[in-house]
Amino acid sequence: MVYSRVLEAIHSLSESELQLINSAVIARIKSIRSAEADRKRFLFAAGDRVTWTGRKGTFTGIIERVKQKKALVKVGVSTWDVPISMLEAAI
Repeated sequence: MVYSRVLEAIHSLSESELQLINSAVIARIKSIRSAEADRKRFLFAAGDRVTWTGRKGTFTGIIERVKQKKALVKVGVSTWDVPISMLEAAI
């Protein structure tokens, strides 16, 4: 189904149908993010220099520890718990 047709169809759905669609969309987003974290978890290791953009801006730091879904990243004197899917290798 084309994106514009989906948006048009939403207007005719009931609240319960919209909730079902919302649950399916959230499940799909979680699946995509989990797969991305799985892929990146094997790309990064402690000591790697990484960058990410969050609510407070763009940061660059050094990975201290890679966990299942997140990494502990040292930025200055602070340590951030960053989702692996948000990390990119810094140049």
